[in-house]
Amino acid sequence: MKEIDCPHHGPQPPAVVCTAVKAALDDGEVHGFHWWEDDRGIPCALCDDCAEAMDSDAERPHALEVICGACFESIWNMNDQPPRIS
Repeated sequence: MKEIDCPHHGPQPPAVVCTAVKAALDDGEVHGFHWWEDDRGIPCALCDDCAEAMDSDAERPHALEVICGACFESIWNMNDQPPRIS
């Protein structure tokens, strides 16, 4: 995936998160941060509710969105830098 143009950080590598994870940028509330890298090396993160749904083969409650890598890192820091899941 090519770089995206973030209005806050300029050109950045992409990341994929559920809308609840992304909401932390606006409301400052953390909703969990279960993250990994996909087979292309793109970081991805789900909130607690989406991760639980995926673990039980249920439908995710939130859609996925592309954000910039710097925004992803900001949300990761807000969640106390949880380790990557395998």
